[in-house]
Amino acid sequence: MRQPDPANPTAPLAFAIVNARVFTRDTRRTWADAVLVRGEAIVAVGGSAELRKRAGTAASVIDAAGRVVVPLATNGRLAAGEPADLAILDHVADASAPVVWDDAALVFVLQKGHVVVNHLER
Repeated sequence: MRQPDPANPTAPLAFAIVNARVFTRDTRRTWADAVLVRGEAIVAVGGSAELRKRAGTAASVIDAAGRVVVPLATNGRLAAGEPADLAILDHVADASAPVVWDDAALVFVLQKGHVVVNHLER
């Protein structure tokens, strides 16, 4: 995963989480395949190919391998303009299954655009 550029410390980190089951908690689009984050905010939620392209070469691309991505807050949403507070869970789900988890299932956590848990790179 890309680390901050010491030559440009003000540049926000960018992450494209692709190949995921993104539980948006948004009534207009409950599920998506990818989420794009820049700095402390979600830029877009959509398809993996589209957001990988929008992320550009400077962004870190995280392949969620079908895992579920959820908002951290119980009333949070994963939508453009929302805070980049999300988690990747260590299980795969389909749209018909309820989304429930505990802390043991967290393999990646992003809070305010900062990685606080990363068990994906083992």
